[in-house]
Amino acid sequence: MITRLFIQNYAIIDKLELEFEEGFSVFTGETGAGKSILVGAINLLLGEKGDSSIVRSGEEKAIIEGEFLIKDRDIKEKIKSYSVDVESSLIIRREISIHQGKNRVFINGFQEPISKLEEIGQWLIDIHGQHDHQLLLQQKVHQDILDSYGNLHGDIKIVENLYKRLMESFNLLKELEQDQNRLEADRVFMELAVKEIQDANFYEEEEEELTESLKKMENAQNISLSLTNARDLIYNNEKSATISLSRAINSISSIESFDPKYTELRQILDDALTKVEESGRLLSDYLKELDFDEDTLEKTIERLELIKDLKRKYKKNTIAELIQYAEECKRKLSFLDNKSGEIQKLNEEIENLKKELTSKSIDLSRKRQLVSTELAKKIKEELKFLGMEKADFIVDIKYVKDESSPIILNGIPVRVNETGIDRVEFLISTNPGEEPKPLKKVASGGEISRVMLALKSIFAKSDPVETLIFDEIDVGIGGITANNVGLKMKEISKEKQLFVITHLPQIASKADFHYFISKSVEGNKTFAKARLLTKEERAGEIARMLGGETEIALKHAKEMLSN
Repeated sequence: MITRLFIQNYAIIDKLELEFEEGFSVFTGETGAGKSILVGAINLLLGEKGDSSIVRSGEEKAIIEGEFLIKDRDIKEKIKSYSVDVESSLIIRREISIHQGKNRVFINGFQEPISKLEEIGQWLIDIHGQHDHQLLLQQKVHQDILDSYGNLHGDIKIVENLYKRLMESFNLLKELEQDQNRLEADRVFMELAVKEIQDANFYEEEEEELTESLKKMENAQNISLSLTNARDLIYNNEKSATISLSRAINSISSIESFDPKYTELRQILDDALTKVEESGRLLSDYLKELDFDEDTLEKTIERLELIKDLKRKYKKNTIAELIQYAEECKRKLSFLDNKSGEIQKLNEEIENLKKELTSKSIDLSRKRQLVSTELAKKIKEELKFLGMEKADFIVDIKYVKDESSPIILNGIPVRVNETGIDRVEFLISTNPGEEPKPLKKVASGGEISRVMLALKSIFAKSDPVETLIFDEIDVGIGGITANNVGLKMKEISKEKQLFVITHLPQIASKADFHYFISKSVEGNKTFAKARLLTKEERAGEIARMLGGETEIALKHAKEMLSN
C-alpha cells in the first residue's frame, strides 16, 4: 500500500504532501480542480513516461515521491528479484526536468532505469479510469480475465510449451527439407572433397615441416654445386690447379741447377701444390658430408604443390581448415544418407506433439467451460446488486475454423495458439428478451463501469496488488445504483487499499477518508491543493455535491455519513 505521496512543481501543484492509511479514501472537488492530476503523478511512480510539459511553469523540475509498505509476501519476493530491498519501506522518486536528459528515477535512494520501475510498478498499484472501459470492450482481454478467475495459468503454461515445441518442430522440418535439397545439389562436390583430402592423409603441421625441409634441401643443392665446381677446378681437367702447378714445378725443377733462387721458387710452388691438394681433399670430404637426395627433393615439392592446390580448390588457408572441411562434408553426407530417417523421426515427433497439444487444449477448454459458468453467475449477482437486475451475462467460448491449423476437432481444423483453441468473449443483455451480444455493441458507459466494478469485486481477494485506484469510473450512474456502487467499493476496501475519484455523494459518503481537491488563482499563477477533511468538513462537501450547502442538503449529508 502507498503510505505517503509528495508532489512538487507538477502541473498546477506547487507543493503537496499527503499521508494515507488502509481502507477507502475518496477524492472530490470541483470539476477541473486537479483530481486526476494526482492519478497522473502516481502513474509516474509506476513507470509511466514523463516529459518536460508536466513541469510547473517557471520551474526547473518536477518531483514526485511515493512511499510504499509491502505486506504481501509474493509481491515482496517479486520486487526483491529486481535487487530492491523491501523489508521495511519502498521509496520511489521521479525527477522530471525541463532540460533534456535530466529525467531520473530513484528506488530506495539508488538511481535506476525506468524499465526497472515499470516492472516493479505493476505490482504496487492497479489504476482504472474511464479509458479502461475501452479495454474491457476488447475481446482479447476477456480470456485473460476468465483464466485468472479459474487460476488456469498452470494449464495454459503446459499448452504454451507444447505449442512452442510444435512450432519449433515445424520450423526445423522446413529447414531440414530445405537443407536436404541444397545439400543434395552439393553431394558430388562434397564426396570429392572428402576423398581428395582423406587420400592426401595430411596432418596439421605437415606444411610447415615440408616448407622447412625444402628450404634446407634447396640450400644443400646450391652448396653441392659450388663445392663440386671448386673441386673440379682443382682436380678433374687438364687445366685444373693441381695439374697446372705440377707442370710449373717440373718446368722450374729443370732450371734450378742454374741458380739457387729457382730452388726457392720451386719450394714455394711445392708448398702451393700441397695446400691446393689439401683443399681438394677437404672439398671431397664436404661433398660426402652433404645429406642431399634429388628424389626426396622432388617428392617434397610435389607434396607442397598438392597442399597448395587443395587449399585453393576448397578455399581454405591451412591444412587444419582442410581437415575440418572434410569432417563437415562427412557430417553433411551422413545427414543426407540418413535424411529419410531424420525427417521421418521428426514427422513422428510432430504427430505426437499435435496429439498431445490437442488433448491438453481440449482439457483446458473444458476447464474454461466449467469456470465460465461460475464466473458468469457471479458477475450477474454483482450486476444485480449494482442495479442491473435484468441483465443476463454470458462468457461465450467458441472454436474458430482455420484451414492452416495443425489441430483437427471432429474433422474441422481449428485455430490454436499459445493459449489453446478457445475464443472467449463476454456477452451481455441488459433488457429481458434480448439476445446477449458483445459488450461493445450494447453496453453503455455506466453499464461498462458496473461490469468492471463487478469484476474487481470478484477478484479483490485473489489479486495480490494491494492498492486499487478508480478514477471517475462512476460516469453514467446515480440514485440507488450509485449508493450500491459505493457499498461495493466499501466491500472491496476491506481487501484493498482503495482510492476513488468521484463526483457522486453516494460514493463519497462511504469512504473512511475524504480528501478535498481545490484550485485557486493567486496573481498570475494557479495552485491546486489537497487536504484531508474533518468529519464536519466532510458533511459540508457532501452537501455541496448534493447541490448546495443548504440546511436540507447538510442534514441529508450528515444522514448519509452516519449510515
